[in-house]
Amino acid sequence: MFNRYYATGIIKQHLTFAIQVLRGFTLSLALLCVFGAFAQEKNQQLTFCVDPDWMPFEGVINGQHTGIASDYLEIFKQLTPYSFTIKPSPSWHQTIEQLQSNACDLTLMLNRTTEREKFLSFSMPYFFGPNVLVSKPNIPFMQGLPAIGDMTLGVVSGYRLLEEIPRNYPEMKLKIMDSEAQGLKAVEQGEIDVYAGSLYSINLTINQLELETLKINGWISLQDQLRIGFTKANAHLIPAFNQAIDQITSKQHNTILNKWTNVKIVKQTDNTLLYYLTASAAIIFFIFLWRSLVNMKVFAALHDKNQELEKIKEELTKANKNLEYRSFHDNLTNLYNRHYFMSTVKDHFNNVLRHQCISAIMMIDLDFFKKINDEHGHNVGDKVLQQFSTVLSQVLRAGDIAARWGGEEFIVLLPKTTKVDSIALAQRLVKAVDETAFELNIHLTISVGVSQSTANDDIASWIERADTALYQAKNEGRNCIKAFAV
Repeated sequence: MFNRYYATGIIKQHLTFAIQVLRGFTLSLALLCVFGAFAQEKNQQLTFCVDPDWMPFEGVINGQHTGIASDYLEIFKQLTPYSFTIKPSPSWHQTIEQLQSNACDLTLMLNRTTEREKFLSFSMPYFFGPNVLVSKPNIPFMQGLPAIGDMTLGVVSGYRLLEEIPRNYPEMKLKIMDSEAQGLKAVEQGEIDVYAGSLYSINLTINQLELETLKINGWISLQDQLRIGFTKANAHLIPAFNQAIDQITSKQHNTILNKWTNVKIVKQTDNTLLYYLTASAAIIFFIFLWRSLVNMKVFAALHDKNQELEKIKEELTKANKNLEYRSFHDNLTNLYNRHYFMSTVKDHFNNVLRHQCISAIMMIDLDFFKKINDEHGHNVGDKVLQQFSTVLSQVLRAGDIAARWGGEEFIVLLPKTTKVDSIALAQRLVKAVDETAFELNIHLTISVGVSQSTANDDIASWIERADTALYQAKNEGRNCIKAFAV
Protein backbone atom coordinates (compact mmCIF):
# COMPACT_ATOMS: atom_id res chain seq x y z
CA MET A 1 0.00 0.00 0.00
CA PHE A 2 2.83 2.34 0.91
CA ASN A 3 4.71 1.58 -2.33
CA ARG A 4 1.66 2.23 -4.52
CA TYR A 5 0.99 5.69 -3.03
CA TYR A 6 4.67 6.51 -3.17
CA ALA A 7 4.87 5.57 -6.87
CA THR A 8 1.75 7.61 -7.68
CA GLY A 9 3.30 10.71 -6.06
CA ILE A 10 6.51 10.28 -8.03
CA ILE A 11 4.57 10.04 -11.31
CA LYS A 12 2.57 13.19 -10.50
CA GLN A 13 5.78 15.11 -9.76
CA HIS A 14 7.32 14.05 -13.07
CA LEU A 15 4.15 14.94 -15.00
CA THR A 16 4.00 18.41 -13.38
CA PHE A 17 7.66 19.01 -14.23
CA ALA A 18 7.10 17.90 -17.84
CA ILE A 19 4.12 20.26 -18.22
CA GLN A 20 6.13 23.21 -16.88
CA VAL A 21 9.00 22.46 -19.28
CA LEU A 22 6.55 22.22 -22.19
CA ARG A 23 4.91 25.54 -21.26
CA GLY A 24 8.31 27.24 -21.06
CA PHE A 25 9.31 25.84 -24.45
CA THR A 26 6.02 27.03 -26.01
CA LEU A 27 6.46 30.54 -24.56
CA SER A 28 10.08 30.72 -25.80
CA LEU A 29 9.01 29.58 -29.26
CA ALA A 30 6.28 32.26 -29.36
CA LEU A 31 8.74 34.97 -28.31
CA LEU A 32 11.20 33.83 -30.95
CA CYS A 33 8.46 34.09 -33.60
CA VAL A 34 7.49 37.60 -32.45
CA PHE A 35 11.07 38.88 -32.34
CA GLY A 36 11.79 37.14 -35.63
CA ALA A 37 8.82 38.84 -37.30
CA PHE A 38 9.85 42.22 -35.87
CA ALA A 39 13.43 41.76 -37.03
CA GLN A 40 12.22 40.74 -40.46
CA GLU A 41 10.04 43.86 -40.71
CA LYS A 42 12.83 46.06 -39.31
CA ASN A 43 15.24 44.78 -41.92
CA GLN A 44 12.78 44.90 -44.81
CA GLN A 45 14.38 46.55 -47.82
CA LEU A 46 12.41 48.98 -49.98
CA THR A 47 13.73 50.02 -53.38
CA PHE A 48 12.99 53.60 -54.44
CA CYS A 49 13.18 55.19 -57.90
CA VAL A 50 14.31 58.79 -58.34
CA ASP A 51 14.16 61.71 -60.74
CA PRO A 52 17.89 62.09 -61.53
CA ASP A 53 17.63 65.73 -62.65
CA TRP A 54 15.05 67.71 -60.66
CA MET A 55 17.07 69.76 -58.23
CA PRO A 56 16.56 71.07 -55.62
CA PHE A 57 13.73 68.54 -55.15
CA GLU A 58 15.73 65.46 -56.11
CA GLY A 59 18.77 64.39 -58.09
CA VAL A 60 21.67 61.98 -58.40
CA ILE A 61 25.15 63.52 -58.21
CA ASN A 62 28.23 61.27 -58.39
CA GLY A 63 25.97 58.29 -57.77
CA GLN A 64 24.55 59.80 -54.55
CA HIS A 65 20.88 60.63 -53.94
CA THR A 66 20.57 64.33 -53.04
CA GLY A 67 18.06 67.17 -52.75
CA ILE A 68 14.96 67.83 -50.64
CA ALA A 69 13.78 64.22 -51.07
CA SER A 70 17.07 62.87 -49.63
CA ASP A 71 16.59 64.87 -46.40
CA TYR A 72 13.03 63.60 -46.00
CA LEU A 73 14.30 60.05 -46.67
CA GLU A 74 16.56 60.35 -43.62
CA ILE A 75 13.51 61.26 -41.54
CA PHE A 76 11.53 58.28 -42.93
CA LYS A 77 14.42 55.98 -42.02
CA GLN A 78 14.06 57.11 -38.40
CA LEU A 79 10.26 57.00 -38.23
CA THR A 80 9.58 53.72 -40.08
CA PRO A 81 11.00 50.19 -39.66
CA TYR A 82 12.31 50.03 -43.24
CA SER A 83 15.66 50.44 -44.95
CA PHE A 84 15.97 51.88 -48.46
CA THR A 85 17.99 51.11 -51.59
CA ILE A 86 18.13 53.45 -54.58
CA LYS A 87 17.22 52.20 -58.07
CA PRO A 88 18.93 54.70 -60.44
CA SER A 89 17.63 55.67 -63.86
CA PRO A 90 18.93 58.13 -66.48
CA SER A 91 15.68 60.15 -66.79
CA TRP A 92 12.31 60.79 -65.16
CA HIS A 93 10.56 59.15 -68.13
CA GLN A 94 12.44 55.90 -67.47
CA THR A 95 11.73 56.24 -63.74
CA ILE A 96 8.00 56.21 -64.55
CA GLU A 97 8.55 53.08 -66.66
CA GLN A 98 10.33 51.41 -63.71
CA LEU A 99 7.37 52.17 -61.44
CA GLN A 100 4.90 50.84 -64.01
CA SER A 101 6.89 47.58 -64.32
CA ASN A 102 7.29 47.23 -60.52
CA ALA A 103 11.08 47.43 -60.83
CA CYS A 104 11.04 49.48 -57.61
CA ASP A 105 8.66 49.79 -54.65
CA LEU A 106 8.16 53.56 -54.43
CA THR A 107 9.30 57.01 -55.42
CA LEU A 108 9.69 59.71 -52.80
CA MET A 109 8.43 62.94 -54.35
CA LEU A 110 5.75 63.43 -57.01
CA ASN A 111 2.28 64.86 -57.56
CA ARG A 112 -0.83 62.68 -57.65
CA THR A 113 -2.55 62.62 -61.07
CA THR A 114 -5.33 60.61 -62.65
CA GLU A 115 -2.90 58.86 -64.99
CA ARG A 116 -0.46 57.96 -62.21
CA GLU A 117 -3.24 56.60 -60.00
CA LYS A 118 -3.60 53.76 -62.54
CA PHE A 119 -0.34 52.21 -61.32
CA LEU A 120 0.49 54.03 -58.06
CA SER A 121 -1.08 54.63 -54.65
CA PHE A 122 -0.22 57.82 -52.78
CA SER A 123 0.55 58.98 -49.26
CA MET A 124 -0.79 62.25 -47.90
CA PRO A 125 1.13 65.32 -49.22
CA TYR A 126 4.14 66.46 -47.20
CA PHE A 127 5.71 69.21 -49.33
CA PHE A 128 3.99 72.09 -51.15
CA GLY A 129 5.47 74.41 -53.76
CA PRO A 130 4.24 77.00 -56.28
CA ASN A 131 4.49 76.67 -60.06
CA VAL A 132 5.52 79.77 -62.04
CA LEU A 133 5.87 81.08 -65.60
CA VAL A 134 9.22 82.19 -67.10
CA SER A 135 9.67 84.46 -70.12
CA LYS A 136 11.86 87.21 -71.51
CA PRO A 137 11.49 90.70 -69.98
CA ASN A 138 9.60 92.11 -72.97
CA ILE A 139 6.48 90.04 -72.14
CA PRO A 140 4.11 91.73 -69.64
CA PHE A 141 3.38 90.11 -66.27
CA MET A 142 1.05 87.10 -66.68
CA GLN A 143 -1.62 86.44 -64.06
CA GLY A 144 -2.12 82.75 -64.72
CA LEU A 145 -2.20 80.42 -67.72
CA PRO A 146 -5.05 82.20 -69.58
CA ALA A 147 -2.72 85.21 -70.05
CA ILE A 148 -0.47 83.10 -72.32
CA GLY A 149 -3.03 83.30 -75.11
CA ASP A 150 -1.63 82.11 -78.46
CA MET A 151 1.99 82.04 -77.24
CA THR A 152 3.87 78.72 -77.07
CA LEU A 153 4.31 77.14 -73.62
CA GLY A 154 7.08 74.64 -72.80
CA VAL A 155 6.50 71.80 -70.28
CA VAL A 156 8.81 68.89 -69.36
CA SER A 157 7.80 65.41 -70.57
CA GLY A 158 6.34 63.20 -67.84
CA TYR A 159 5.66 66.04 -65.41
CA ARG A 160 2.23 66.53 -63.85
CA LEU A 161 1.67 69.88 -65.63
CA LEU A 162 1.70 68.10 -69.00
CA GLU A 163 -1.37 66.15 -67.86
CA GLU A 164 -3.20 68.98 -66.07
CA ILE A 165 -2.74 71.88 -68.54
CA PRO A 166 -4.21 70.19 -71.67
CA ARG A 167 -7.21 69.03 -69.63
CA ASN A 168 -7.96 72.54 -68.34
CA TYR A 169 -6.73 74.51 -71.38
CA PRO A 170 -7.16 72.29 -74.46
CA GLU A 171 -6.38 75.17 -76.88
CA MET A 172 -2.97 75.89 -75.31
CA LYS A 173 0.01 75.60 -77.68
CA LEU A 174 2.39 73.22 -75.91
CA LYS A 175 5.93 72.14 -76.70
CA ILE A 176 7.28 69.13 -74.80
CA MET A 177 10.79 69.44 -73.34
CA ASP A 178 13.18 66.71 -72.22
CA SER A 179 14.37 68.68 -69.18
CA GLU A 180 13.90 71.95 -67.35
CA ALA A 181 17.29 73.23 -68.55
CA GLN A 182 16.26 72.61 -72.15
CA GLY A 183 12.96 74.46 -71.60
CA LEU A 184 14.62 77.55 -70.07
CA LYS A 185 17.28 77.65 -72.80
CA ALA A 186 14.49 77.41 -75.40
CA VAL A 187 12.89 80.54 -73.91
CA GLU A 188 16.23 82.39 -73.97
CA GLN A 189 16.85 81.40 -77.61
CA GLY A 190 13.34 82.36 -78.71
CA GLU A 191 12.23 78.82 -79.60
CA ILE A 192 9.28 79.09 -77.20
CA ASP A 193 7.64 82.09 -75.53
CA VAL A 194 6.98 80.83 -71.99
CA TYR A 195 8.09 77.94 -69.77
CA ALA A 196 6.08 76.53 -66.83
CA GLY A 197 7.55 74.67 -63.85
CA SER A 198 8.33 74.69 -60.15
CA LEU A 199 9.57 77.96 -58.63
CA TYR A 200 12.32 76.28 -56.62
CA SER A 201 13.82 74.20 -59.44
CA ILE A 202 13.49 77.06 -61.96
CA ASN A 203 15.24 79.50 -59.62
CA LEU A 204 18.14 77.05 -59.16
CA THR A 205 18.47 76.28 -62.88
CA ILE A 206 18.44 79.96 -63.91
CA ASN A 207 21.24 80.66 -61.44
CA GLN A 208 23.30 77.63 -62.45
CA LEU A 209 23.03 78.33 -66.19
CA GLU A 210 23.36 82.14 -65.69
CA LEU A 211 20.29 82.81 -67.84
CA GLU A 212 20.20 86.50 -66.95
CA THR A 213 17.88 87.47 -69.81
CA LEU A 214 14.98 85.49 -68.30
CA LYS A 215 12.55 86.54 -65.60
CA ILE A 216 9.93 84.83 -63.46
CA ASN A 217 6.89 86.48 -64.95
CA GLY A 218 3.82 85.05 -63.23
CA TRP A 219 2.37 82.10 -61.34
CA ILE A 220 -0.24 79.44 -62.01
CA SER A 221 -2.88 77.98 -59.72
CA LEU A 222 -1.67 74.38 -60.15
CA GLN A 223 0.31 74.06 -56.92
CA ASP A 224 2.67 71.14 -56.31
CA GLN A 225 1.44 68.82 -53.54
CA LEU A 226 4.27 66.31 -53.40
CA ARG A 227 3.69 62.84 -51.96
CA ILE A 228 5.24 59.36 -51.81
CA GLY A 229 4.05 57.15 -54.66
CA PHE A 230 3.85 53.41 -53.95
CA THR A 231 3.38 50.66 -56.51
CA LYS A 232 0.01 48.95 -56.07
CA ALA A 233 1.69 45.89 -54.52
CA ASN A 234 3.04 48.13 -51.75
CA ALA A 235 -0.12 50.15 -51.02
CA HIS A 236 -0.30 48.50 -47.58
CA LEU A 237 2.72 50.61 -46.56
CA ILE A 238 0.78 53.89 -46.84
CA PRO A 239 -0.62 54.00 -43.26
CA ALA A 240 2.87 53.61 -41.75
CA PHE A 241 4.27 56.42 -43.90
CA ASN A 242 1.25 58.68 -43.33
CA GLN A 243 1.86 58.25 -39.60
CA ALA A 244 5.50 59.20 -40.14
CA ILE A 245 4.48 62.29 -42.15
CA ASP A 246 2.18 63.34 -39.29
CA GLN A 247 5.19 63.26 -36.95
CA ILE A 248 7.38 65.59 -39.04
CA THR A 249 7.58 68.94 -37.21
CA SER A 250 7.22 72.40 -38.71
CA LYS A 251 10.82 73.07 -37.70
CA GLN A 252 12.02 70.09 -39.74
CA HIS A 253 9.96 71.20 -42.78
CA ASN A 254 11.33 74.77 -42.56
CA THR A 255 14.94 73.61 -42.09
CA ILE A 256 14.77 71.49 -45.25
CA LEU A 257 13.05 74.25 -47.25
CA ASN A 258 15.59 76.91 -46.22
CA LYS A 259 18.50 74.58 -46.89
CA TRP A 260 17.57 73.87 -50.50
CA THR A 261 15.84 77.06 -51.70
CA ASN A 262 18.15 79.83 -50.41
CA VAL A 263 20.05 80.26 -53.71
CA LYS A 264 22.27 83.24 -54.60
CA ILE A 265 24.11 84.24 -57.80
CA VAL A 266 27.86 84.23 -57.13
CA LYS A 267 30.61 85.05 -59.61
CA GLN A 268 34.34 85.41 -59.26
CA THR A 269 36.54 87.68 -61.32
CA ASP A 270 39.45 85.98 -63.09
CA ASN A 271 42.57 88.14 -62.72
CA THR A 272 45.00 85.62 -64.21
CA LEU A 273 45.57 87.76 -67.29
CA LEU A 274 47.32 90.32 -65.12
CA TYR A 275 50.14 87.86 -64.49
CA TYR A 276 50.90 87.63 -68.22
CA LEU A 277 51.24 91.33 -68.85
CA THR A 278 54.76 92.29 -69.80
CA ALA A 279 54.26 95.90 -70.60
CA SER A 280 55.88 98.79 -68.81
CA ALA A 281 54.98 99.89 -65.31
CA ALA A 282 52.82 102.75 -66.56
CA ILE A 283 50.78 100.49 -68.84
CA ILE A 284 50.37 97.94 -66.03
CA PHE A 285 49.14 100.71 -63.73
CA PHE A 286 46.50 101.89 -66.21
CA ILE A 287 45.42 98.32 -66.96
CA PHE A 288 45.11 97.59 -63.26
CA LEU A 289 43.08 100.76 -62.76
CA TRP A 290 40.85 99.91 -65.69
CA ARG A 291 40.28 96.36 -64.40
CA SER A 292 39.49 97.68 -60.94
CA LEU A 293 36.81 99.96 -62.32
CA VAL A 294 35.34 97.09 -64.31
CA ASN A 295 35.32 94.86 -61.23
CA MET A 296 33.54 97.50 -59.21
CA LYS A 297 30.87 97.75 -61.89
CA VAL A 298 30.56 93.95 -62.10
CA PHE A 299 30.22 93.53 -58.34
CA ALA A 300 27.79 96.44 -58.17
CA ALA A 301 25.73 94.79 -60.92
CA LEU A 302 25.84 91.45 -59.08
CA HIS A 303 24.78 93.14 -55.85
CA ASP A 304 21.86 94.79 -57.62
CA LYS A 305 20.97 91.49 -59.28
CA ASN A 306 20.98 89.64 -55.97
CA GLN A 307 18.82 92.34 -54.40
CA GLU A 308 16.45 92.14 -57.35
CA LEU A 309 16.23 88.36 -56.99
CA GLU A 310 15.60 88.72 -53.25
CA LYS A 311 12.84 91.20 -53.95
CA ILE A 312 11.32 88.87 -56.56
CA LYS A 313 11.54 86.00 -54.09
CA GLU A 314 9.77 88.06 -51.39
CA GLU A 315 7.08 89.15 -53.85
CA LEU A 316 6.58 85.58 -55.04
CA THR A 317 6.43 84.35 -51.43
CA LYS A 318 3.69 86.88 -50.68
CA ALA A 319 1.96 86.10 -53.96
CA ASN A 320 2.20 82.38 -53.27
CA LYS A 321 0.60 82.81 -49.85
CA ASN A 322 -2.19 84.84 -51.43
CA LEU A 323 -2.47 82.29 -54.24
CA GLU A 324 -2.58 79.43 -51.76
CA TYR A 325 -5.35 81.20 -49.82
CA ARG A 326 -7.33 81.92 -52.99
CA SER A 327 -6.88 78.39 -54.33
CA PHE A 328 -8.40 76.98 -51.12
CA HIS A 329 -11.14 79.56 -50.44
CA ASP A 330 -14.34 80.75 -52.07
CA ASN A 331 -13.92 84.32 -53.37
CA LEU A 332 -17.34 85.52 -52.22
CA THR A 333 -17.79 83.98 -48.76
CA ASN A 334 -14.13 83.38 -47.75
CA LEU A 335 -15.13 79.88 -46.65
CA TYR A 336 -13.16 76.93 -48.04
CA ASN A 337 -14.04 75.93 -51.60
CA ARG A 338 -15.26 72.54 -52.80
CA HIS A 339 -11.83 71.42 -54.07
CA TYR A 340 -10.12 72.02 -50.72
CA PHE A 341 -13.00 70.40 -48.82
CA MET A 342 -12.76 67.19 -50.85
CA SER A 343 -8.98 67.05 -50.38
CA THR A 344 -9.39 67.54 -46.62
CA VAL A 345 -12.17 64.96 -46.38
CA LYS A 346 -9.96 62.38 -48.11
CA ASP A 347 -7.17 62.83 -45.57
CA HIS A 348 -9.63 62.94 -42.65
CA PHE A 349 -11.46 59.85 -43.95
CA ASN A 350 -8.19 57.89 -43.93
CA ASN A 351 -7.79 58.82 -40.24
CA VAL A 352 -11.38 57.79 -39.55
CA LEU A 353 -10.75 54.34 -41.01
CA ARG A 354 -7.32 54.01 -39.39
CA HIS A 355 -8.42 54.97 -35.87
CA GLN A 356 -11.98 53.56 -36.18
CA CYS A 357 -13.56 56.78 -34.98
CA ILE A 358 -16.72 58.53 -36.21
CA SER A 359 -17.41 61.88 -37.81
CA ALA A 360 -20.37 63.60 -39.43
CA ILE A 361 -21.12 65.70 -42.50
CA MET A 362 -23.74 68.45 -42.55
CA MET A 363 -25.18 69.85 -45.82
CA ILE A 364 -27.07 73.16 -45.76
CA ASP A 365 -29.31 74.86 -48.31
CA LEU A 366 -30.66 78.45 -48.08
CA ASP A 367 -34.43 78.21 -48.51
CA PHE A 368 -35.98 80.11 -51.46
CA PHE A 369 -32.68 81.83 -52.26
CA LYS A 370 -33.61 82.19 -55.95
CA LYS A 371 -36.55 84.33 -54.87
CA ILE A 372 -34.15 86.69 -53.07
CA ASN A 373 -32.08 87.11 -56.23
CA ASP A 374 -35.16 87.58 -58.42
CA GLU A 375 -36.81 90.18 -56.14
CA HIS A 376 -33.78 92.12 -54.85
CA GLY A 377 -30.97 91.43 -57.34
CA HIS A 378 -27.77 89.43 -57.22
CA ASN A 379 -25.87 92.06 -55.23
CA VAL A 380 -28.28 91.63 -52.32
CA GLY A 381 -28.13 87.84 -52.79
CA ASP A 382 -24.33 87.96 -52.54
CA LYS A 383 -24.53 89.98 -49.31
CA VAL A 384 -26.97 87.44 -47.85
CA LEU A 385 -24.53 84.63 -48.71
CA GLN A 386 -21.70 86.53 -47.01
CA GLN A 387 -23.81 87.22 -43.90
CA PHE A 388 -24.87 83.58 -43.67
CA SER A 389 -21.22 82.48 -43.94
CA THR A 390 -20.40 84.72 -40.97
CA VAL A 391 -23.24 83.21 -38.91
CA LEU A 392 -22.14 79.70 -39.86
CA SER A 393 -18.52 80.39 -38.83
CA GLN A 394 -19.68 81.77 -35.47
CA VAL A 395 -21.78 78.70 -34.68
CA LEU A 396 -19.18 76.09 -35.68
CA ARG A 397 -16.57 74.75 -33.26
CA ALA A 398 -12.81 74.87 -33.56
CA GLY A 399 -11.79 72.06 -35.89
CA ASP A 400 -15.03 72.04 -37.92
CA ILE A 401 -14.43 72.70 -41.63
CA ALA A 402 -17.06 74.61 -43.62
CA ALA A 403 -17.06 75.09 -47.39
CA ARG A 404 -19.28 76.55 -50.06
CA TRP A 405 -20.46 73.51 -52.01
CA GLY A 406 -22.02 75.53 -54.84
CA GLY A 407 -24.57 78.34 -55.28
CA GLU A 408 -26.53 78.53 -52.02
CA GLU A 409 -25.44 75.10 -50.77
CA PHE A 410 -22.83 74.68 -48.03
CA ILE A 411 -21.15 71.61 -46.51
CA VAL A 412 -19.49 71.13 -43.11
CA LEU A 413 -17.15 68.38 -41.86
CA LEU A 414 -17.70 67.68 -38.15
CA PRO A 415 -14.73 65.60 -36.91
CA LYS A 416 -15.29 63.13 -34.07
CA THR A 417 -19.00 64.02 -33.91
CA THR A 418 -21.94 61.65 -33.46
CA LYS A 419 -25.29 62.01 -35.19
CA VAL A 420 -26.87 63.28 -31.95
CA ASP A 421 -24.22 65.98 -31.47
CA SER A 422 -24.37 67.02 -35.14
CA ILE A 423 -28.16 67.43 -34.93
CA ALA A 424 -27.72 69.60 -31.82
CA LEU A 425 -25.21 71.78 -33.65
CA ALA A 426 -27.55 72.03 -36.66
CA GLN A 427 -30.35 73.17 -34.33
CA ARG A 428 -28.11 75.96 -32.98
CA LEU A 429 -27.38 77.04 -36.54
CA VAL A 430 -31.08 77.07 -37.54
CA LYS A 431 -31.85 79.19 -34.47
CA ALA A 432 -28.98 81.61 -35.14
CA VAL A 433 -30.10 82.11 -38.77
CA ASP A 434 -33.71 82.66 -37.66
CA GLU A 435 -32.57 85.37 -35.20
CA THR A 436 -30.32 87.21 -37.70
CA ALA A 437 -31.50 90.29 -39.61
CA PHE A 438 -30.06 89.87 -43.09
CA GLU A 439 -29.68 92.51 -45.81
CA LEU A 440 -32.87 94.60 -46.31
CA ASN A 441 -34.31 92.82 -43.21
CA ILE A 442 -34.76 89.64 -45.23
CA HIS A 443 -35.88 86.75 -43.04
CA LEU A 444 -33.87 83.68 -44.02
CA THR A 445 -34.41 80.01 -43.17
CA ILE A 446 -32.30 76.99 -43.96
CA SER A 447 -32.71 73.24 -44.56
CA VAL A 448 -30.10 70.86 -43.14
CA GLY A 449 -29.15 67.24 -43.88
CA VAL A 450 -26.86 65.24 -41.59
CA SER A 451 -25.07 61.90 -42.05
CA GLN A 452 -22.64 60.06 -39.78
CA SER A 453 -19.71 57.97 -41.04
CA THR A 454 -20.08 54.21 -40.76
CA ALA A 455 -17.80 51.17 -40.84
CA ASN A 456 -16.81 50.05 -44.36
CA ASP A 457 -17.88 53.48 -45.61
CA ASP A 458 -16.54 55.53 -48.51
CA ILE A 459 -16.47 59.29 -49.08
CA ALA A 460 -18.95 59.35 -51.96
CA SER A 461 -21.65 57.41 -50.09
CA TRP A 462 -21.06 59.45 -46.92
CA ILE A 463 -21.65 62.75 -48.75
CA GLU A 464 -24.53 61.27 -50.75
CA ARG A 465 -26.34 60.32 -47.54
CA ALA A 466 -26.06 63.89 -46.26
CA ASP A 467 -27.35 65.17 -49.61
CA THR A 468 -30.28 62.73 -49.48
CA ALA A 469 -31.16 63.92 -45.96
CA LEU A 470 -31.00 67.56 -47.16
CA TYR A 471 -33.44 66.94 -50.00
CA GLN A 472 -35.75 65.13 -47.59
CA ALA A 473 -35.74 68.26 -45.42
CA LYS A 474 -36.55 70.45 -48.45
CA ASN A 475 -39.31 68.12 -49.61
CA GLU A 476 -40.90 68.16 -46.16
CA GLY A 477 -41.38 71.93 -46.12
CA ARG A 478 -37.87 73.31 -45.58
CA ASN A 479 -36.66 75.12 -42.41
CA CYS A 480 -35.94 71.78 -40.74
CA ILE A 481 -33.22 69.20 -40.04
CA LYS A 482 -33.13 65.63 -41.28
CA ALA A 483 -30.57 62.94 -40.41
CA PHE A 484 -30.00 59.99 -42.70
CA ALA A 485 -31.06 56.79 -40.97
CA VAL A 486 -28.51 53.98 -41.45
